[in-house]
Amino acid sequence: MPGFNAQQLAYGVRNGNMVTVMLGDLEVGFAQTSSASNAWGTESLYGIGSEKPQEIQQLKISPTVSVDSFSLTEKGLTYLGYPSSMLEVLSNNAFDFHLMNEEGLPILTYVGCVAENFNLNIPANQPITQAVSFQALDILNALGVSILGANQAIQTVEQAALIGTALNTAGL
Repeated sequence: MPGFNAQQLAYGVRNGNMVTVMLGDLEVGFAQTSSASNAWGTESLYGIGSEKPQEIQQLKISPTVSVDSFSLTEKGLTYLGYPSSMLEVLSNNAFDFHLMNEEGLPILTYVGCVAENFNLNIPANQPITQAVSFQALDILNALGVSILGANQAIQTVEQAALIGTALNTAGL
C-alpha cells in the first residue's frame, strides 16, 4: 500500500499589484485591491423517481469583480470630459480590468465590466473610501484566452496551433 511521501513543496506566493482600467484600447484609470468571484449557476437535474441528482449542470456563469480606490488617469479625465463625480464615470460605460502582478503583467482580464454597485464609505475623522463592483462579460487568462465555458486545455492547444501556423506563414 503506497504511503504519504512527506516532502517540502516549492511554494510560490503570487502578488497582485494593481488593477489597470481600460475603455477600449485607452488606459483611463487604475484601482487598488480587487476581489473577483464567479457564480456558475449550478443546478442539480433529477430523473423521474430518483431523489438523487442524475446530473449537475453549470447553467449561468456570472463573473463579478470588485475594486477599491478607483481613480482616473489624466488621459481618462480628458477622454471622459472631466466628470464631476465617479458616478458619472460609472454610468453607461463598460470597462476592461487587467488584474496585474508585481511585474506589471496581467494575471486575469475581466472584459466588458459594467458597474453593479457603488459603495462610498464616509467615516468620521478617517479617509473616505470607495468600493465598486462590476459584472463582467468574460474572463481572459494571461494569454488572452477566455476561461469561461470551454475546455481550457483544448483552447490552449488550439491557440498554440494558430500561433505555429502564423509563424510558418511568416517564414519564421
